Amino acid sequence: MASEEDTDLDEKPARKRFELEPSALDEMTHAETRILYAESTETLRFIKGHQWKTVGATLMTFLGLVFIAGFVNGGHALTNKFMAITIILATAAIFTLMIYQFWMHNEARKIDLIASQFSNLFRRVRAIKSTREGNLHRYTLLIFMVISVALGAVVVHLALDAIATA
Repeated sequence: MASEEDTDLDEKPARKRFELEPSALDEMTHAETRILYAESTETLRFIKGHQWKTVGATLMTFLGLVFIAGFVNGGHALTNKFMAITIILATAAIFTLMIYQFWMHNEARKIDLIASQFSNLFRRVRAIKSTREGNLHRYTLLIFMVISVALGAVVVHLALDAIATA
């Protein structure tokens, strides 16, 4: 027959109970901080949306240039001007995407600083997705956007070249 000590050893160790530690901020400061947090998260959504809109608008403009060049059949002079416009537009779009990325980085830093002042439960929930994972996703998407714009410019170049020689 097993003794009481043996049964205690067979039981799984009890999980340490999570103890909530509320924010140390006073009520007014906490309210201000919540507003700043909400504003920064909304700004992040705004920036992300504008990044994708920048890519989409750039690709649509590329499509428009090819359509116009094919419609008016302007020859080499027009297609060369359109190619210059394409290069300038692609460069501007990529630069804009980079600016948006730096803006997102600053907002994420603000959010991290604000979150450090909230309760341990809030910080624990936010830590489910690590900063490293978030950065990996963000920069992977940025690279995808830049490649999309660059490939769009290449397609425009090939299309304009085909239109000019036709």
